[in-house]
Amino acid sequence: MRMNEEVSRGPGVVAKEEATQESVAKTESAPGAASQPRQFLEDLLLIEDFLRYGFRSGRQIEAEEGNSAFGDSSSAEDETGFANEDRQARLKDIEARVRQCTACVLSQSRSRTVFGEGVTNPQVLVIGEGPGAEEDRQGLPFVGASGHLLDKMLAAIGLSRKTNCYIGNIVKCRPPNNREPTPTERDACIGYLRAQIEILRPMFILCVGRTAAHSLLEVNDAISRLRGRTFAFEGIPVRITFHPSALLRDASLKRPAWEDLKQFRALMDGTADGPARTSKGGE
Repeated sequence: MRMNEEVSRGPGVVAKEEATQESVAKTESAPGAASQPRQFLEDLLLIEDFLRYGFRSGRQIEAEEGNSAFGDSSSAEDETGFANEDRQARLKDIEARVRQCTACVLSQSRSRTVFGEGVTNPQVLVIGEGPGAEEDRQGLPFVGASGHLLDKMLAAIGLSRKTNCYIGNIVKCRPPNNREPTPTERDACIGYLRAQIEILRPMFILCVGRTAAHSLLEVNDAISRLRGRTFAFEGIPVRITFHPSALLRDASLKRPAWEDLKQFRALMDGTADGPARTSKGGE
């Protein structure tokens, strides 16, 4: 099965750095800032570069996380008429199969499987590569340092796993030593992700990292060639950006990642080009 792509590039958007820097400075120097919870301060430091390129201060992002423009989609029905309870039951059935899965060697070293987390009628499905050490311990996706950064990246464009997103991975078990999953491991697990997509039917998909894009779309281009383009998977628009862990390793990637997020938001808002052709993959 192979997914077709559309080669149009979304328009770049110039960041308003001066206004944002002033906003961040006010946030950091405001009376009582020293009494803010330690976790908030750690998160603020973690994404300070993103805030410089953004349009909201850290406090505003935290205040708005539960007030997305899309609202809470958890009580809605999908286009086929399945209610939330139906989707939840179908997802739980697949999750039970994942917990029993021994299709590849990753099952031998995992502590827990990491199925996914979020609302069951999401506007956006975020797809990563695979669990890390903390995810393997907790059984939840993106809960370590990369996860904190991902949550803030999403919040900056009005998204949250609590209200309008679902977050999953290509593989459901942690590769040892945080290595990339092999093609054999990805092939053994991709069917579970496709089943999740079929149930969730998100309006948009955001792939974070090369491995996620390669596995979902069956392409082999470098991420530099994948960014800025709108692809389609089963008729769903797909965009690609860097994995949060790459941003933690290389701060120079934060500015282009922020451009990716703004273009993705523009696509969601209907102000950027979508796929010229959308094709459903077939077995």
